[in-house]
Amino acid sequence: MSLPTRFVKMAGGGNDFLLFEADGRSLSEEDRRRVARLCRRGLSVGADGALFLSGGDEGRIHLDYFNADGGLASFCANGTRCAARYAVLRRLVAGSSPVLETGWAVIPAVVADGEVTLKLPPFPLPAEPVPILGENLPPTGIPIEVGVPHLVVFVTGDLEELPIKHLAPPLRRHPAFPDGANVNFVKVTGPHSIAVRTYERGVEGETLACGSGVVASAIVAARQGFVAPPVVCVTKSGVAFTVAFVERGGAVVEASLTGDAREIFEAELNEEAFT
Repeated sequence: MSLPTRFVKMAGGGNDFLLFEADGRSLSEEDRRRVARLCRRGLSVGADGALFLSGGDEGRIHLDYFNADGGLASFCANGTRCAARYAVLRRLVAGSSPVLETGWAVIPAVVADGEVTLKLPPFPLPAEPVPILGENLPPTGIPIEVGVPHLVVFVTGDLEELPIKHLAPPLRRHPAFPDGANVNFVKVTGPHSIAVRTYERGVEGETLACGSGVVASAIVAARQGFVAPPVVCVTKSGVAFTVAFVERGGAVVEASLTGDAREIFEAELNEEAFT
């Protein structure tokens, strides 16, 4: 297929996306390259990734997510929240509780005005710590999978001044992660609160927020005894998310992510957006 020319720009907590009503399963390699060109900041529309919505089974919404480099990813929490709000605003589903088919799992959502909550499926507890290197970083980071792989690193100094641009790339390619990982730098700020900065694979840079990253960070922080759920997670954008969860039977269950999702504009692409 060729990409549609109409799209909507959406953002969730600072993650921004291009949203198309089309079946992402039909994208050709050239379409993926064109997605990557659209996501370039300054030269084109600019985004952290692209969302493709199409009809799913049993009244669900099928969602395909492509990173800014054009690569297909199994899950993007903030993208899924934006897709849920779009589906409700455009009446693609009845009511305010759409169910989305993602590459990770079927995920229910609840849309309340500009706020969206995802109800995540059960997933494994964090893995054993792995050794890491980096100036002013601890000797280990903690892996966890929340639809996609994450590495959580706790810092005690000034999180805002941390040179993530230099520290994160080697960790993103840590040998413990054959397909790479998102890297979350976390500062504990209270008994129910953390601050998080995330370097995302596929974007190959720091983003203003990462939904699965704050879920990963909150769960690891709780497992370390630093916080107790629900956990308020403040991201680089300044937008806060709330993460709730329960640990049961050796897994994370009843996990949810709540935060804002906004529609910014609707537009039509010109061919020069791809050059």
